[in-house]
Amino acid sequence: MTVTINILLFLFLFKLATGQEKEKRFELGPTLITVNSLSSTYYSIVSRPSIEYSNGLFFKYNKNRFAFRSTISYNESYFKYYAPPGCFDCTSGESINKDFRICMGVQYNLLKNKDVFYTFTDLSYRNVYSSGFVYGGLAGLNNSFCSSTNGADGLIGFGIKLKLFDDIFILPELGYNIFYGSVNYSTSHLLYGDPRKYNYSELNANPVAKLHLTVRF
Repeated sequence: MTVTINILLFLFLFKLATGQEKEKRFELGPTLITVNSLSSTYYSIVSRPSIEYSNGLFFKYNKNRFAFRSTISYNESYFKYYAPPGCFDCTSGESINKDFRICMGVQYNLLKNKDVFYTFTDLSYRNVYSSGFVYGGLAGLNNSFCSSTNGADGLIGFGIKLKLFDDIFILPELGYNIFYGSVNYSTSHLLYGDPRKYNYSELNANPVAKLHLTVRF
């Protein structure tokens, strides 16, 4: 977050130094909030927390009704999940996730003379490293695990650009995200060892809401 504040401070100083001498096409700022789910109770392992706070840096280059956009983000999260009531073969556990994403995309202003409403699509490379423990089930698991996931996020959605002050904007966005990737998973029993490794593919989809804060320069 300190890096983000320093960048924004630089942009304010840059604005004061350059004034209104040229058209401003760039925007830069933090992704303040990412909402992945409205539930904070989990019944299985997940790689995204329900809400991520100030986890990314958002950049945009505007050209007429189109814009090129890019985001880089990193988030660390810890969560516990629990077996659903009445499920005797379900497991519980806990996990620490380190989630890195780098994204490129485009957006298009829906109104010809105003850049208030827009649609967008983003494509991201995503890497998640997870480690933790799994307990219970009919097999009596008492295992540690670690996994590495590499894949792609595809996000399509709709946004609104709201002006706070001169050259300062907030951008609430709502979209639908699809992730596909490969998982390398290894686990071993905490008492008996017996290490095992698995490789499999993962596909999931979920709605996503985001809030960006940008400075135009």
